[in-house]
Amino acid sequence: MWKLIELTYVSEPAQGMSFLGLMRLLYHSYLRNLRLEITGALIFENNQFGQVIEGPEDVIELMWEKIQQDNRHKNIRLIERKQISSRSFQKWTMVFQGDKELFKGLPEVSGAIEEVDFPVDHPLLLALRGEGKN
Repeated sequence: MWKLIELTYVSEPAQGMSFLGLMRLLYHSYLRNLRLEITGALIFENNQFGQVIEGPEDVIELMWEKIQQDNRHKNIRLIERKQISSRSFQKWTMVFQGDKELFKGLPEVSGAIEEVDFPVDHPLLLALRGEGKN
């Protein structure tokens, strides 16, 4: 059986992120991650992305390489990479700060947006709030 890992990183969009651009990103990521059996969460807050991805080690490592080469990101910073025995997320989701009413007309996207209870000391939340920087 393959090893599961969890990888956490933060980055900034290389260009301004429109609502439509954010929805396209969410939709395509959601479909890809379903196919690759990747779970986790994507947070967009204060013009920063924070992402936790979990899945088979080889798949996550390949995805991490692609993320680092993706010209849509800048200031990419690895927060944590660790082996896990079980997944923390049952599916892939996006935590979006804003009015959830916006998503009611987008059923293909609304299934990926939900409330996620991150522990207050999760490395991703600390990094997005500037508390995890050395």
